Amino acid sequence: MFNKLNLMLAFSATLLSCAPFNKPQFRMPASLDVEVLKWEGSHPTIRTKAICYNQNKIGFTFKGGEATIYLDTLKLGKAKIDTSFYVPAGSEFKVPAYLKIDMPYLSTHGLRLDGTIVTIRGKFKGSVMGIVKTMDVSYKGKHDINLIMKPF
Repeated sequence: MFNKLNLMLAFSATLLSCAPFNKPQFRMPASLDVEVLKWEGSHPTIRTKAICYNQNKIGFTFKGGEATIYLDTLKLGKAKIDTSFYVPAGSEFKVPAYLKIDMPYLSTHGLRLDGTIVTIRGKFKGSVMGIVKTMDVSYKGKHDINLIMKPF
């Protein structure tokens, strides 16, 4: 009995690893909230959240990643995403991204907050039944940036 159970679990894991796992879809709102969390010299730390959708018929555990974010052609920065959480099948989820930005560089090169093309390129990591997969992700869309200043 024990050997049959092990065989079934191994077979199920093999089938899941062979089945295509679709990348999460980005579902970003027209107005993106960007929170300024702290200000150190001319390099504030900001937080924003990417809204994604798990289009798969199985849930997975989001295990972090990294992303480079651009506003128009200006590199806003690189975010390391070190959070882990469970994402049910067919559901939306938010991925928080924290990054330190170079305000003098952005100010010198004409940072705009309205009608800005936001580009995200990076990698997300997820796991299903112990099988870990890293996926390339990318997004490009036109948004208004809603800058939120937190009291510090």
